[in-house]
Amino acid sequence: ATLLAVAPPDLGGIQLRALPGPVRETWLDYLRALLADDVPVRRIPSHVNTAALLGGLDLSATLQAGRPVAQQGLLVACHGGLALLAMAERAASGTIAQLARAMDFGEVVLERDGLAARHPAAFAVVALDESVGPDEALSPVLADRLALRIDLHPLGIHDLAESGWERAAVDEARSVLPAVGYNDEAIEQLALLARSLGVDSMRAGLLALRTARAAAALRGSTSVGTEDLG
Repeated sequence: ATLLAVAPPDLGGIQLRALPGPVRETWLDYLRALLADDVPVRRIPSHVNTAALLGGLDLSATLQAGRPVAQQGLLVACHGGLALLAMAERAASGTIAQLARAMDFGEVVLERDGLAARHPAAFAVVALDESVGPDEALSPVLADRLALRIDLHPLGIHDLAESGWERAAVDEARSVLPAVGYNDEAIEQLALLARSLGVDSMRAGLLALRTARAAAALRGSTSVGTEDLG
């Protein structure tokens, strides 16, 4: 949660495996507490329609203005923050495709209802994965774009403890992050590790490197070290 709070769009997001309940809500509350007050957090229903997701024609405003007026979609409202995808394992393929495109390009392209516009939409996805059976799973298209995965299923509310990180430390890390560098050896180590684990996706190594940079920033360092790669 702390790493994600440092650099939400850079890390893509997190697959949060947990059923609805106090454990998941406690984790989400902790994440929100680490974010700046102006960072948007929006919940996206699993079966959201295209107009709500991307935006479209605001009919009442259009009738009043006498010209096409666009209505902002949820993804644009998430810019710079978090999109909480409810029941992510059941999300429609169209929703996943629109999320993936926005995550890849950092923008939403609106070309419908006589409207044509581009809006910035750089955000991280918190995929609320409630799957419990073998026939339920998060879409590989979305999972491939998320740097982090955790499973809260084995935990009860009494298993949770304070992490020790506070917003001030995250704010400081956020200011350090742009200056954090890395060397070729760091890239080679992550590439070799991915190969040894049978991870084929090129995004996995890139997201791992971005996560290591966030970890270095939390240490107050401007260079990715061995502990960050670990």
